[in-house]
Amino acid sequence: MSSEPMYQKIYKNLYNGILSGRYGIGDRLPSEKELSEKYSVSRITSKKALEIMADRGYVMRQPGKGTFVLKIPQQQDESVPDELELSGNQEKQTNHPIVGVIMDSFGSSFGPDLIRGMEYECRRRGYLMLIRFTYGSVEVETQALNEMLEAGVIGILLVCAQGESYNSDILKLHLANFPMILVDRGMQGIPIPVVTTDNYEAGRELTNHLIAAGHEKICFVSHSVMQTTTVADRFAGYLNAMASNGLVSDESLWVRDLDACLPNDDDDDADMEELATQRMIKYIEERPDVTAFFVVEYEIAHKLIQILMQKGLQDEKAVVYFDGFDMTGSLFPNYAHVIQNQYQMGVTAVSMLVHLRRGDSVPAKAIIPYNMVTE
Repeated sequence: MSSEPMYQKIYKNLYNGILSGRYGIGDRLPSEKELSEKYSVSRITSKKALEIMADRGYVMRQPGKGTFVLKIPQQQDESVPDELELSGNQEKQTNHPIVGVIMDSFGSSFGPDLIRGMEYECRRRGYLMLIRFTYGSVEVETQALNEMLEAGVIGILLVCAQGESYNSDILKLHLANFPMILVDRGMQGIPIPVVTTDNYEAGRELTNHLIAAGHEKICFVSHSVMQTTTVADRFAGYLNAMASNGLVSDESLWVRDLDACLPNDDDDDADMEELATQRMIKYIEERPDVTAFFVVEYEIAHKLIQILMQKGLQDEKAVVYFDGFDMTGSLFPNYAHVIQNQYQMGVTAVSMLVHLRRGDSVPAKAIIPYNMVTE
């Protein structure tokens, strides 16, 4: 009988290391080079072991940074795929299969790492990636869907357009069992699998952070689109934290009409941006009693922080938001914010699409851990 392949031995040792607590969530695993030296094997062998861990969702691999534990296995032992099963993971063909990606847009704080994760996992599995941006237009989204189908994509990753109504063509494709994974935001009432953040819990944590700092009158700031689960869940988390702390959620404190910050394909949107700016300036002047702002996304928060700085209020008012950057060492105040693991969201979305295409079961909602950054 042949001995156990070394990639299986390395996989089992890493698996048991996570299970036993030697490696906790967020810990970095040994690199391909370190494993190859430890076990006296090639880096191809050590890479194979790490990629099995990633395929099964236990770790996330980030080129140039390392491999990090994402979740703890729920059982004591698990079979390791053989060479035949592993070769099927790549789906190598003479003509590479194509994964379609449709996004409303991306900015400096949301999108680039998501795309990087998708591209990395597509390339690793032998897929090509075709991407289209809709800039918030349902019509352009429909056109992109049709283009993807004509190009022969084997499945679609969709960051759906945020609007007053959903695209009916998405539902039609879902009912036709075409492989699709929603990314970042789900569609309420439509059971398409989604890869996202726990936006409800993140919203609660941000709000509790403000309350713990002594703020009671907290303005909820967003655009008017509340149908997508991302915004709705963040709002629900805000409401829950307020209620749990015995604070009144006063609707007059909310600003939910800053639609100039939504992606759109209109090159002449300066007037809308100016209206949004004046809306926030007027609010700040009329509600000096409001001491903190919960903002659903970074683009809005950035504009709000600029206004507060212009008025010299950046130390009197607090702002929390999603995504963005570490402001340490910059002129901007370093307010608390939630950083989504966009890279892992992209990797997981591709992996789920592959399994969905094969007929495997996938979770209705894959939750990727976020990181809370405080001042």
